[in-house]
Amino acid sequence: MAACAARAIFWPDVEACEAECIRPRGHGGAHEDDVLGEWTDDELPTTYPDE
Repeated sequence: MAACAARAIFWPDVEACEAECIRPRGHGGAHEDDVLGEWTDDELPTTYPDE
């Protein structure tokens, strides 16, 4: 199954970092990135890849 691949930019310090969801496409609920951990669309502006 393909990964969700939703992306969000977060600012841990001074420099921006990009997160990419590793959960399966259509998972529902919070997204997950190896570095950032979990986030929701309400917490961070999130973009979705074209299907």
